[in-house]
Amino acid sequence: MSAIFEKKASDIFKSIASTHSNSDILITRLKLTRKQYYSRMSLLVKAGLVKKEKGKYLLTALGKVIHSAQLDLEAKFQSALDNYWKLKAIDSLQMPFGEESNKVISALIDDQEIKSVLLNEESALSTEPVKKPVELVESRL
Repeated sequence: MSAIFEKKASDIFKSIASTHSNSDILITRLKLTRKQYYSRMSLLVKAGLVKKEKGKYLLTALGKVIHSAQLDLEAKFQSALDNYWKLKAIDSLQMPFGEESNKVISALIDDQEIKSVLLNEESALSTEPVKKPVELVESRL
């Protein structure tokens, strides 16, 4: 799967997913040499992400699933970046976990997925059992 993480191969993969252009158009649009294009295309084919059918490259079933996951991940990154300053503000407050920090997160963050990640993280951390000093000493003996 390392083929998909290489920039030029990823660009080719995305272009195949979005258009059914032929090789010459993709080479020109992506500003690649023929050797760059065909070596990356070979990686994508060997990885099982792309297949050649009737002279055109198409995504395989695996390629379609990977492309969909890639789009979802890009959307999540964009959402996180869109909320960058709000997330920085939450970090800077240094509030203890609890109801007050949950209220701040809920007030600042509109994106439900980000809010869920932050609130779930806080609830998991706040529900960890706190060991009493006696228990700590006993566990070390």
